[in-house]
Amino acid sequence: MSADVVVYSLRQKQRQERLELILQAAEQVYAEKGYRDTSMDEIAARVGIATATIYAHFASKEALMVAAILERDFQRIVRDVNGICVGEGNATEKLTHIFSFLVRSDFFRRRVQIFYAMGDTPQAQHAMQTYKSAMQEIAHAFTDMLAQVVEQGKADGEFDPAIATPVMLKGLIGLIRAQSVSDQLLNHYEVPANDLLHVYLHGIARHQRE
Repeated sequence: MSADVVVYSLRQKQRQERLELILQAAEQVYAEKGYRDTSMDEIAARVGIATATIYAHFASKEALMVAAILERDFQRIVRDVNGICVGEGNATEKLTHIFSFLVRSDFFRRRVQIFYAMGDTPQAQHAMQTYKSAMQEIAHAFTDMLAQVVEQGKADGEFDPAIATPVMLKGLIGLIRAQSVSDQLLNHYEVPANDLLHVYLHGIARHQRE
C-alpha cells in the first residue's frame, strides 16, 4: 500500500469520526435546548472544532438536524424493530411488542417537533430534499419488516387474509402516531394505548365463520 493511500485512508477515517462527533453533539444540544436554541456555534464548541468545519459537512442547521435527529432516529428504529421481527413469538406478539416499543420511543412526536420547528423555509426544503432518498430507503426497509410480520400472521391463521397487508400496516402506524402526537379533539379523554391496540388486533384477527 502506497503512502498516499495510507494518508487518504487516515483522512477518511478522521473525517468520519469528526462527522460522528458532530452528529452526537447536535443530538445533545437539541435534547437540552430544543431546535430554536440549538446553534451551530455551540455544537462546534462541544466538538472542539471551528463552526466553519460543520458547514463543510452540512449546508445549514436544518440539514444537520435532519441528519442528526430524523435520519439517525429512523435508522435506530429500523434496527430495533428488525430485532423484534426476527425474534421469537407469533405475529400478534411481535406487533404488540413493536407497538409498545414505537410508542415508548417517542419517534413520531420528535419528527413532528422537528418538522414544525424547521418550518417551510428554503433551507428546510433543501435539507429534506437532500436526505429524501436515504429516508425513503429506510422507510421502505421499515415497512417491509412490518409487512413480513403481517404475512406471517396471515400464513399462521392469526390475521384475516381478506384484509390487505397495506391496510393493516396503515392502521398500525396510524394508531402509533395517535398515541405519540396529542389530538386537540381528544385531549380531555384518557385513551389507554393497550385498549387501542386490543381494538386493532381484534379487527385484523381471523375470526371463525359461523
